[in-house]
Amino acid sequence: MALKILSLSSRTTARAIQRKLLTKQSATSRLPLPVCGDVIRPSTSPIAVAYMHTASPRTNTTTSSSSSSSRNLSPRLQFFPRYSQVSQFPLVATMATIASSNPQHSMQTSGAADSVWVHKVPYDQYPKFHTLDRDLETDVAIIGAGISGITTAYELVRRGKNVVMLEARDVLSGETGRTSGHLTNDLDDGFVEIAKKHGEGGAKIASESHAWARDRIGEIAQELGIECEYRRLPAYDISQFPVGHEKHDQEISELKQETEMQKKIGMHTRFDPNLKVKGWSGSIDQRGGMVVDNQATFHPTQYLVGVLNWLKQQPNFQCYTRTRVTSVAEKGVEVLGLGHKTVEIQTENGHTVKAENAVEATCVPLQKLSVITELEFYRSYCIAIRVPKGSVEDCLLYDNAEEYKYVRLTACDDKDDYLVVGGCDHKVGQEETTPRYAELEQWTRERFPQAGKIDYQWSGQIFEPVDFMGFIGKNQGCDKIYIVTGDSGDGLTHGTLAGKLIADEIEGNNVTNDWATLYAPNRKGSILKSLPSLIAHDLQINAQYKRFLQTDITDIEDLAPGCGGVLNPKTKKPMAVYKDEDGQVHTYSALCPHLKGVVCWNSAEKSFDCPVHGSRFSKEGICVSGPAKANLSPMDKGGEVDQGIAVGAE
Repeated sequence: MALKILSLSSRTTARAIQRKLLTKQSATSRLPLPVCGDVIRPSTSPIAVAYMHTASPRTNTTTSSSSSSSRNLSPRLQFFPRYSQVSQFPLVATMATIASSNPQHSMQTSGAADSVWVHKVPYDQYPKFHTLDRDLETDVAIIGAGISGITTAYELVRRGKNVVMLEARDVLSGETGRTSGHLTNDLDDGFVEIAKKHGEGGAKIASESHAWARDRIGEIAQELGIECEYRRLPAYDISQFPVGHEKHDQEISELKQETEMQKKIGMHTRFDPNLKVKGWSGSIDQRGGMVVDNQATFHPTQYLVGVLNWLKQQPNFQCYTRTRVTSVAEKGVEVLGLGHKTVEIQTENGHTVKAENAVEATCVPLQKLSVITELEFYRSYCIAIRVPKGSVEDCLLYDNAEEYKYVRLTACDDKDDYLVVGGCDHKVGQEETTPRYAELEQWTRERFPQAGKIDYQWSGQIFEPVDFMGFIGKNQGCDKIYIVTGDSGDGLTHGTLAGKLIADEIEGNNVTNDWATLYAPNRKGSILKSLPSLIAHDLQINAQYKRFLQTDITDIEDLAPGCGGVLNPKTKKPMAVYKDEDGQVHTYSALCPHLKGVVCWNSAEKSFDCPVHGSRFSKEGICVSGPAKANLSPMDKGGEVDQGIAVGAE
């Protein structure tokens, strides 16, 4: 069936086509839907933004450069975001990257756009599990079925523990399925900065633990016979500025310092003044940089689907999906070895799981504050763009910007590979989302002119601890509840080393782990050293409560189909409004269930994002990222019905 991008004037709506496809049992078909801009405010009174393009059938919108003049795109409805001047942000609109026609898409992933990993492993190839329908008792309960939860389950099951895994949506529906797939101990924050917070000894442990995790993924893939593109390759760190720029030499000097620190803590690192990536044939010259040998990459969901398939066959493992946890609490008293504590987990559907230990592998703990105040929450963006096979060196590439670019290759087909390019980070719910993809495309084409069309574009969430190290271990004030959070952009190795560290700690006196102190959630020294940035961050996020005095839209009629925003009437509570492709309006409470921040519309992922502590909700109000534990409450029948369909209850 030939499909085309639909405009606002189309009489046949995307939803109508969706119903026809569903009737024909073609629910997995992906329809390109109208692309909306952000809901934003100019310098005057608040207005809504609805940004929609119609592409000519004869125009390939994915092969041209990022310049708006080179795209045959016609804005159907446009207001102007956060600037007094007119600005346009053309987007790629392909069948692979825009919201899936599946009405339960928000149960499969945390954004409307699909990542490149579905190219080889679509959602229907993920292992399926039932919803919890009874009370249970187990040795260890794990909440969350991403890389942290799955790896922790693997390590514990291997040691003979009975494990129950609970997931609010489907397996791999969180940030693991939206990563870029780098496996490295060349950590994002750099070891010069890490040593300032944790000393050279702490920096060495960080390097060694992430190196262990990088290697462990390869070992498990080999043990279980999982083909997942795992391979060794070098990592290159370069200046963000071209040769001759006044700041280029400064960044090269910083990279030389980082090289010496990495060598000092035992890494195989060198500085190459003539470093140049094969295939980088654009005119921008950023040669010279740091080379870190023996790094790795892989296909993350292919790997984890293989691990899950193995776990599913083990008698001491159970997994329950679409089972949202609402409470994790220790019960009982244990003092000086007397008495006994256990953990009780309550689910949204009224069931209880009792466990000797519980692990919150939920990206961010399901709690009000505590360690959450020591994290910053960011969105990061990726594109997967075709390049001819063999035309670009197989490496990991990073520039030295604060919101740095990161690059790797993954398989596409017999002719092409995908160059996965990411970056353009910003705090959740606090900046525009749609221009990021155009920036990534322009950056890529200027350096790799052989790049072809973009097939996938998506974003993911990063949890940045104020002292650069993740939090892995017993939650503050707890004896039996463990957490894994603060991946700092290295979530794949972070989640993997968490599996070993937590499994070792649960075994107690039998096993000790030298990494425990560095990652301990109750650490104090490095947090105190980070106090200025902690206070600044706290002030900045509390300022986001200003949204109680603001409204994104004054009239729902301002919204184009497929767009959302927040309506804040003076006499009522703020409402999150979504207008579907049929023009039907669905409303939800705009107050995040966590700490009542007012959410913002994310047009790139068609979600409502909280600018306070980063919770995110699908256009149906489904919670797709914590620390919130509940969905946005529907405020009309349309919202209630759509939310029921999304979770499979309707």
